[in-house]
Amino acid sequence: MTLGTDRRIPPLRAGRRAAGAALLGWLDDPRAPRLCRITGSAGAGKSHLLAWLVAGGTAPDTPPAQRISAVLPADGLSVRGAVWLLGLQLGTGARTPQELLAALAADGRRTVVCVPDLDRAADPARLIAELLDPILQVPQVRMVVESAAPLAAVADPAVLDLDDPHWTDRERFEEWCAREGADPSAYPNPGRALGVRPPEDAGLSELIARVPLDPAGDLDLPAAGEDLLTELWTAAAREDDLGPLAADPLLYALARPAAVTAALEGRTGALPEAWEAAGPALIDTPDAPSRAHVLRARLLGARGAGPADAAVVDRLADAPSGWSARWARWEPGTAAAAASGTGPHRDGWLLADATGAVRVLSAATGATLARIVVPGPKPLRALAATAGGSLLLLDSWGGIELVAPALPAPGLEPYALDEALARLRAAAGAEPSALAAATALPDAAPALGDTAGAVHWYQDGEVWSERLHTGPVTALAALGLGPAGDAGVPLLASGGFDGAVRLWGPGGEPMADPADHRPSPVAAVALGDGPAGLVVAAAWSDGLIRVRRPEQPGSRLDLRLGSQVWALSLVGGTLLAGLADGVVAIDLRQN
Repeated sequence: MTLGTDRRIPPLRAGRRAAGAALLGWLDDPRAPRLCRITGSAGAGKSHLLAWLVAGGTAPDTPPAQRISAVLPADGLSVRGAVWLLGLQLGTGARTPQELLAALAADGRRTVVCVPDLDRAADPARLIAELLDPILQVPQVRMVVESAAPLAAVADPAVLDLDDPHWTDRERFEEWCAREGADPSAYPNPGRALGVRPPEDAGLSELIARVPLDPAGDLDLPAAGEDLLTELWTAAAREDDLGPLAADPLLYALARPAAVTAALEGRTGALPEAWEAAGPALIDTPDAPSRAHVLRARLLGARGAGPADAAVVDRLADAPSGWSARWARWEPGTAAAAASGTGPHRDGWLLADATGAVRVLSAATGATLARIVVPGPKPLRALAATAGGSLLLLDSWGGIELVAPALPAPGLEPYALDEALARLRAAAGAEPSALAAATALPDAAPALGDTAGAVHWYQDGEVWSERLHTGPVTALAALGLGPAGDAGVPLLASGGFDGAVRLWGPGGEPMADPADHRPSPVAAVALGDGPAGLVVAAAWSDGLIRVRRPEQPGSRLDLRLGSQVWALSLVGGTLLAGLADGVVAIDLRQN
């Protein structure tokens, strides 16, 4: 099928060109109802038609009027799983229907959601009532659904009934049947023409009978394979009985996430709660080892979880990954800002909670080693520790507070540091929005980022400034490369509201292109240097953490932990991730 003069999308088979043209016409027409419902009997080709629409609507050259924003395969999906999947695709990181609706309403852009197999959802009526109908109340949202059941939000939707011969060209259908060896008398139903039978739902006990046995004659559920385990979880959701699946975290990781999520909805206990916390990271993760690593991170230190639960990764033969959680502390609001320690705290991390209280955590175990007294704790955007041991706090209103060390180390003493900060603020000319220190450069003050998109650096009595972002700087990291002291070379990494991550060496020209860029504001950045070379870590507001090694082109590690990232800090090969609901130390591995 040709669209315009230079765009082509795959043809629709079995004489369905008219149905495809009608769908594209609905997408193109601003006066059309905001809901299009695809109906028809089993085998009519509803899922095939939507798959064709998605293939054409997500291609890079798709015009805006025909672009599909998100696809929600509803087969076996629960409300919670649907929210996570849509939040991931729409870049919101939403965990609840309310959060998703608020993000959609605030966005304002046209959003088209495609929902195949709605009738096979875990609970279609509940999915419609709690999520799809409310989404359709948002004015800029359009939705195309494969469903026999009506949706209440749009009183008079467009309906495309594939049992109606109007949407199938008989001559082309018969030509297709001749090529496929199909029965033309089944017109206009391609599935029946091919003899395809609709899927049947097997019961839990029937499925368990297909599970292989171990040498002792017991069920070997981990050996059942992803497809059978997924069917078991789907049956467990349908029968509201987890049976032998309940207590083994490995069985959670080995099955497809949507089925596990549906079966666990509304359940309590260490494993279901860990799954719920990690859910937005798990719902679209395709491989079992990656799911196991995320689940393990959530089980470490979780209430009610034991060592056997957290050993889920060790039981997978192919579990090695580019990362592994060393320890975790799950407590909401504990990690609003983070930095590597200096002086007596050089082997730990500085962590500020949501109130601005600052603690020192052990890098090895996460235990609290000390609490730092700060005047009048208040919500912080960032904190930094200088080579001389001074602690600088950037609050949510752009104010900077200096906490002098009890035992100063070599570096700018507090009065010199105050003067340097005054010069940096004067150079900025806009409100400070990010702060970072390079502890290997004792004669440098912490770098500042501002709300105008500029980054500022002070060293040896001189200030350098560079505008690196469109909109505010939202994250900043600093590193001294090479020998410690005056001979070291500063490197800054900045993240912006524009979604870009940029590298800049003060005194030199910034790189022409971002080191990374995604359509979501940057929430945190970190820099590290070790035997394997430079490491750049960044997190975006949708929860994605990305680790790159610039000296190794093509190296990239992407990971999600299930909630928003508020802070990052690198010490050696370990990355501290401060999340909305806790803090995790991540050992990075050289792949």
